[in-house]
Amino acid sequence: MKFFIFFVILFFLKITVFADDNHINSCGEKNAYIVFDYESKNIITENNSEKIIYPASLVKLMTAYLTFEAIEKKQINFDQEIEVSEKSEEISKINKVNTLNLKAGDLITVKNALEALIVKSFNEASVSLSEIIAEDERSFVRLMNKKALELGMINTSFANSSGLHEEGQYTTVRDLARLVMAIKKDYPQYNYFFSLKKFNYKGIKHKSHNHVLNSYKWANGMKTGYTRMAGYNLISSASKNKKSIISILVGCESLKKRDQLSIYFLDSSFKRLNDKDFLENKISFSDFLYDDQSN
Repeated sequence: MKFFIFFVILFFLKITVFADDNHINSCGEKNAYIVFDYESKNIITENNSEKIIYPASLVKLMTAYLTFEAIEKKQINFDQEIEVSEKSEEISKINKVNTLNLKAGDLITVKNALEALIVKSFNEASVSLSEIIAEDERSFVRLMNKKALELGMINTSFANSSGLHEEGQYTTVRDLARLVMAIKKDYPQYNYFFSLKKFNYKGIKHKSHNHVLNSYKWANGMKTGYTRMAGYNLISSASKNKKSIISILVGCESLKKRDQLSIYFLDSSFKRLNDKDFLENKISFSDFLYDDQSN
């Protein structure tokens, strides 16, 4: 009888936390998401959270994590200049609109490369960072996969530093949640990068294309992603009244629907966290905790 009651509560929570099913389904039938309270580490709602998905440029969060790690280990520093390689130049040509148009032999600082990586998701920035940390991108990918295992991302495999679609590159939204937790916990001093709405490079201002960050009052990060195979992906972080929500949404059919649903998740979650009945009945998923995986 107790098990039945527990199951009913779980089922009820999963289908009523966000009762507007039409709103959620409007993003597309193949979407996956997880929304959780950063402070308590409790999951508020999730769907297909352990389904294998293509991360697109959300991969760059791991590139950023390893860059922060290298800076803390004093292997590199923010002012250090990276000489752009032929591979970086080649990568920059793949997306002729979303690029810094770097050429082989150009110089870019680690700080500018991080800003370009996070604010505008420039692919050549991720390759340049991978090469200064591990000499070449292939070696860097090995570091990415090693770190993924250390963080408990057991359903993740990286194949490049940028997120360009490639066979053998996949993850789950739960694993992405572990990565977000690791970034926030291990390198809080660098979290401001994810809230940047613009950066300057050689006198040119580049504005963020993260519409939720730009328009949602309480948003403070984190990262966009898109490829034709992955769909429209977005990790959003927001804080309000000393509460912090993380929303990870992937596989949307359009950028507009992705942004609308992300904001809906954030708004609904803040309301739920003020609901006494919800607070008394919410369920903690201990296997999700990054802390448990890292000890």
